[in-house]
Amino acid sequence: MERNVILKYLRGETSPEERIKMLRWLEEDPAHLEEYKYLRRIFDATLCNEENIPLSIHSSRSTNRRIWMQIAAAVAFICLFAGGTWLYTQHLSENQAELLAARDIHVPVGQRTEITLNDGTRIWLNSNTTLHIESQKGKDLRRVRLNGEAYFEVTPNKHLPFVVQTGSHEVQVLGTKFSIFAYKDRNDFSVKLYEGAVDVSDKQNATTLRLSPDEEAKISDGGQLIKVPFDKAESLLWIEGIYYFEDTDYASIFRQMKEYYKVDFDVRNPQILQYKCTCKFRQEDGLKHILEILQRIHRFEYEWSDDEQTVIIR
Repeated sequence: MERNVILKYLRGETSPEERIKMLRWLEEDPAHLEEYKYLRRIFDATLCNEENIPLSIHSSRSTNRRIWMQIAAAVAFICLFAGGTWLYTQHLSENQAELLAARDIHVPVGQRTEITLNDGTRIWLNSNTTLHIESQKGKDLRRVRLNGEAYFEVTPNKHLPFVVQTGSHEVQVLGTKFSIFAYKDRNDFSVKLYEGAVDVSDKQNATTLRLSPDEEAKISDGGQLIKVPFDKAESLLWIEGIYYFEDTDYASIFRQMKEYYKVDFDVRNPQILQYKCTCKFRQEDGLKHILEILQRIHRFEYEWSDDEQTVIIR
């Protein structure tokens, strides 16, 4: 695999064709996955922390020595992709400046990451997730915008509420632990509370719910925001790179795989959507492996469309 394609993938800039090619390359050989993981670690070191960007990647407790080691790793990474002195200078002046100026964090397909804000709040982001962090200067609250799936451990501050904005909902807390599933499809919105309390607001229907621990806010079949109990035992396995489904219908599994792997599903046999299973998958195994396991549980056939952006299931 060409290194410039891997770089584009790490930055979430690949075309659909390049993304499919990359995912298949990762599945071909365990050595490819190990090479990718190595390059990913170096790439993460290039996401430096500046005063005007209230976050750090993976850790907020870096010593001076570690910072310099990260800078050295960043230089090594740029050189690795550049292939020459001129390209190295070009990447350093353009790409690094772009990273330092960015307010958005995007996690590419098939990956996940952890960030720590300057106030100590920790956030885990799942595959194909974008988080926008607003500047706190002159504000009376801490606000982020989420498109995707994330788990939050918010540092308490009664003077600065923490607000997560999604496409159609808002979650406000003072200090607590909770997760949000909020990709673009409004009907799949969900908030699960583990500690503390949160207020979940539905802007479209002017509804607000307050959750207690072990309660989930989600959209009912009728389109209303409701709260129900949930079992938190396995609900955060995705942080460890494991997708867990308990007695879940294939329609729900395909919807989540659509978001995680950024592909469409065209199910030609509606009966397949009603199948259910309890199963676990490793994120790094890829979509092909997941489909093969689901095939063994309930028989179906699948193929890729000509443009390789849709999985056709019969």
